[in-house]
Amino acid sequence: MVKDSHIISEREEAPRTHCIRCGTCCMKGGPTLHEDDATLFAKGVLEKIHVYTLRKGEVIRNIDDSLMILEGEMIKIKGEGETWSCILFDVNEKACKIYQDRPAECRALKCWDPLDLIEVMAMPRLQRTNLINQDDEILKVIEAHEQRCDYETLEAAVKGLQKPGSDKAVEKILELLQYDHHIRPFLTEKLDLDPNAMNFFFGRPLATTIRRFGLCVKEEGEGFTLVPAQP
Repeated sequence: MVKDSHIISEREEAPRTHCIRCGTCCMKGGPTLHEDDATLFAKGVLEKIHVYTLRKGEVIRNIDDSLMILEGEMIKIKGEGETWSCILFDVNEKACKIYQDRPAECRALKCWDPLDLIEVMAMPRLQRTNLINQDDEILKVIEAHEQRCDYETLEAAVKGLQKPGSDKAVEKILELLQYDHHIRPFLTEKLDLDPNAMNFFFGRPLATTIRRFGLCVKEEGEGFTLVPAQP
């Protein structure tokens, strides 16, 4: 005779084949967007204020929890709160606010079987140029920002802190930080852009991402001071 407890144990250990709406995947962050997701912007389901850009050279966490340096940009839906929950996830209802029009990665995601998601992740990623009109003057500003504030330049300057004449390295880092910081409110006013869309146009602020290099920024008046980041 098979005991009830044994039956329950077998059921608990059986692999899951459906979503139980626990919300774990949505509370770990928003998805990366792919070219097919451009239609969501055309339909008004997604807007630029909903997303942010990870630029070439930034460090990201892979699906296997390993870290890697981006070889090209990617666009992700923003998160919020301490758990970085996707902004389009209703925590109370444990439901997606745009479920019928959710992005490709969300449609493919099955926490019990990652194969479909891995296949979608290999598809071409959405780029800022896919969402901006080619005659929009903001493209030239983005290109200039990419050239001036690229992560290779920042990394080289950080390495210079360990060499003789480190004052020049500090000066270069502060120059990059201030340019990246001040261009955002300036263009918000000049081009009448939504301030909540700045992280789409220019990526996350260098004052935030510089922690990758073991540094932290303190804002003092209109300038910055560099200090070692806390562990």
